Amino acid sequence: MKRVTTLAAVITAAVLALSACGGEKQPGAAAPAPAPSEQKSLLSAPLGDPIQLAALTRESTKKAKSFKMTMETVAGTEKNTVTGQGVYDGDNTKFSMVMDDVSKKVEVLFVDNAFFFKLGADDKTELKTDKAYVKISADGQDPISQLLGKMLSKAVKESDPSRTLEQVSKAGKITKSDQVELNGQLTNHYVIEIEVEKVIALIVGEVGVPFPADVQEKIDAKLKGKNVTIPTELWLNADQLPVQVVSDATAFVKAMGAPGDGVAKTTVKYTDWGSPVDIAAPPADQVGDLTEIMKKAGGQ
Repeated sequence: MKRVTTLAAVITAAVLALSACGGEKQPGAAAPAPAPSEQKSLLSAPLGDPIQLAALTRESTKKAKSFKMTMETVAGTEKNTVTGQGVYDGDNTKFSMVMDDVSKKVEVLFVDNAFFFKLGADDKTELKTDKAYVKISADGQDPISQLLGKMLSKAVKESDPSRTLEQVSKAGKITKSDQVELNGQLTNHYVIEIEVEKVIALIVGEVGVPFPADVQEKIDAKLKGKNVTIPTELWLNADQLPVQVVSDATAFVKAMGAPGDGVAKTTVKYTDWGSPVDIAAPPADQVGDLTEIMKKAGGQ
């Protein structure tokens, strides 16, 4: 079961990173983009209140719903890329993602409140199954689903950028804002400082799956008195839709004792807000029940 556990950890990082999401262009790209001078008249002044900003962004993403995205994460000398598409729509939220997992591609679906991991030949051999997918759901009864299912599902649903800004109002603050041109369009640019200890407590509380006591003690000990923050930059277009988000967790991973240079940075971009996407759960006969697969594989 090591492979599924590893994939689940990767996905957890990915969907949590998506809560700092962004995009590159507005839907309806067939029409030429206005010149920056024309865009300026369409772009409202940056907001200093994260609650108000979250409300506007929530309405914008609710209206646009669908998107395409790319996410690049750098951790030390390792670099991983995620591409995908999805829909923000409450309980109907869904994603389709492909990510680099060092030696091969990892394909994941989130639909119908569950994650579906596509299994390669090695995975099938390890898990002793001929199924094409394994499922992790929020209501699963096996240990992995109980541990990760709720966390993963919650992370995806909470990854709406407006939700991130609501969290900023509780765990951080906007320290600077201005208007800049990015990828040919004028945007409102925000610099945000997120307090690590507060955001960890906030996310754990909302997910409802606390860390084991010994893990929490180690986190508290490493962070105590350091006032560690995660600097984050957010770019929004004239429709209050994300253009790009860059989060730098280097100080956090260094505080936690990461080896090497400790660089940890995530850049997420969205394209094609409002464009059609086609995401569906795999056919039932291609999906293996995680509990049964674990039993058959000997509880690895």
